[in-house]
Amino acid sequence: MKRRVKIFFIILLVIYVSYLFSFFELNRYQVISKYLNTRGAEFLKKEALYRKNLNDATNTKKVPYSICFIFLNKKMKFNNDVLYENNRLYIPVSEFLKYFGDSLKSNDDTLKIESITDIDINNRTYIEDNEIKSLRGDIFKKNNEYYISFFDLCEILKVNTYWDYDKNDIYISKRLINGFKDENIKNDNKKKKGFLRFEDFTAGDVYVTKSALEKVRAVVDYMYENEEDFSIGWIPRYINNTNNIDNDISKNESMQNSNFLFTLDYIVNRSGRIGLHGYTHQYKESNSVSGYEFGDDGYNDKEEVRKRVEEAIRISDKLNIPIDFWETPHYKVTNDQQKIFEEYFKIIYEPQIGVYNKGIITSTNNRVTKYIPTSMSYVDDDGKGMIDRIKNKKKDEELSLFYHLSIEVKSVDVSVDDSGNIKCCYNENSILKKIVTCIDNLGYGFEDIKNI
Repeated sequence: MKRRVKIFFIILLVIYVSYLFSFFELNRYQVISKYLNTRGAEFLKKEALYRKNLNDATNTKKVPYSICFIFLNKKMKFNNDVLYENNRLYIPVSEFLKYFGDSLKSNDDTLKIESITDIDINNRTYIEDNEIKSLRGDIFKKNNEYYISFFDLCEILKVNTYWDYDKNDIYISKRLINGFKDENIKNDNKKKKGFLRFEDFTAGDVYVTKSALEKVRAVVDYMYENEEDFSIGWIPRYINNTNNIDNDISKNESMQNSNFLFTLDYIVNRSGRIGLHGYTHQYKESNSVSGYEFGDDGYNDKEEVRKRVEEAIRISDKLNIPIDFWETPHYKVTNDQQKIFEEYFKIIYEPQIGVYNKGIITSTNNRVTKYIPTSMSYVDDDGKGMIDRIKNKKKDEELSLFYHLSIEVKSVDVSVDDSGNIKCCYNENSILKKIVTCIDNLGYGFEDIKNI
């Protein structure tokens, strides 16, 4: 009798557990289904098709500005034109390789750079250290010559670049691998997750001055070589009404914009997560970076809010820059605006309005989007204040902060020596390095936001 009762209760338990599982699965399906049928999701589906068609088409032209490539003080001369599309430079591969003593062999499916790599033409991938990597740009044939992007060639050949805007020269030299590796950082012992976002990155102000982007790439190398993940808030359209500047790098053609796109590609290839920090980060007559964009006192009409989000996404799609999150300028946002942003993004890098969470949460609106707060705030001094906040962090607070690259690059110096080699000096006592050392000593590491 007891055995029968036991079996009966086991059967009931199995039925109950199965019911709960089915209920939660149905609930989850309904949540996802609702999310995938929003206006934002429908827009993203159309954009995905647009990206595919864009990738299948090649609309290159001759570079619209004067440019000269210099490898170890020797000017590189090509019989074929250097080509250009949406500020991404394309180089005749075999002619470029000759300056490095390498040759190119090809068939219908593969480009073989002898002793270096094989490039899969159809899939736009190549092999590096037994790992398949995607090309950031296109690959095509013109005038019987194969072309790939200048950035991709630099990655394959492991070279650095220095863009001299005054002379329209791009200097090229071999890259020092692991030049910023800090042997004191204990990557294997990290168990707790921290999050770092670089803020207000845009093709304007300090970032279009000479050597600024080279310094940014040095900071990115430091993070990558020390296995510290990071995100970066990008303002895709820079407007400065004071100086009559309106710079959309998907439209405006310049050497500075090509270098900025080159740097975005560099960030992507070093595991940086790029997010949209608004569309212009300004409202009406204000300037990008300092101005607000949304909130009660900014663009607040729902259709205008959608339009600005979608315009920002279109720029990134046109440039083939993957976007992983949204961040509202100055966190100036309403609940209704966040509901709109949620339709387009599964990660919003700010607290949720009405909740003001100190830790990472799932949206109480759509139950899909994650909200990541920056509970440690931002670096506004020599780093001491931030380090104190980190050391005194409360248990319910996320170790999450943001920092302006425009401050960190002051600790970096990049130049070209008399031999044509690109040299970089990065201060060991920089603010970023102090912060990384601090969290490492506390058992933290900066984590990829895609892993939340």
